Amino acid sequence: MKHLARAHWANFLYRHTARRWHALRCRWSPTGELRDAFHAERSFTPLDDESGCEMAVAYHYEDERGTLCQGPLCGPWRLTESEHSCPDGVSHPASTAMTTLLLPELFLHHGKSLRMSAGVVHAPDGSLQQLSLIREDARGAWPSKDWSLSRVAALSSPAGLQVALKDAGAPTSTIGAGYAITAGLRQRPITATWAATRVGAAEEDDTVLLCAENRVAIVATARAEGRPFCSGVAWWPADADAATLHTVQAAWDCSGALEEVRYVEFEEIPPKVDL
Repeated sequence: MKHLARAHWANFLYRHTARRWHALRCRWSPTGELRDAFHAERSFTPLDDESGCEMAVAYHYEDERGTLCQGPLCGPWRLTESEHSCPDGVSHPASTAMTTLLLPELFLHHGKSLRMSAGVVHAPDGSLQQLSLIREDARGAWPSKDWSLSRVAALSSPAGLQVALKDAGAPTSTIGAGYAITAGLRQRPITATWAATRVGAAEEDDTVLLCAENRVAIVATARAEGRPFCSGVAWWPADADAATLHTVQAAWDCSGALEEVRYVEFEEIPPKVDL
């Protein structure tokens, strides 16, 4: 298992890459009602020997909370392999209950300056409680040049999702490539059709939330006792150069234990030119 944990830790981007991510975080009810929105910053500074990094978080609220940059939720922390690389992933320094599986693209990145992540929270009875989206830009404080400032999320359907994808020119007809990682940290490259992904296979009883001006879809379902379930998110950035569709999904088994995380990227196929 040690060699799997070592290979997993090697995926950690911020051992050798410095970034300061400027974020807009939004949290909605399953029907799309905005519950909370605020800006934040996450900074990562590699250690001199590239064995880990320094991490710090600042929160910028628009109410009486103001700016929070000190305390147990802010750091700074020092993330190292010996302290935070575990058999089931990388533990977050703020809480051991938060464990990350580091695929090369677990956070959905688009180029070097944009990324996003999504969250799904279930209530104790298995019903959906909250959906969230974190939009991030490394080029400076918001507003972002490429991310929408919209805090609106709309409850949609599988058919509505397909319309949004078609209107945006998302490359759903290509074969995607990416990676999968199991809860035991076994990694492998994968390929998939769009219909084989969690978002592409959304059904009528799923919750489909469209946000960021129809550029992000979060797909989730209620947890049923003794049944496996899977949540997924897709992002099709507004990019004039090439159409790209990113998706990540996490699956849990019948006992509620995390089973696997998959990341797949779909790209537009350039037209064939006959010479």
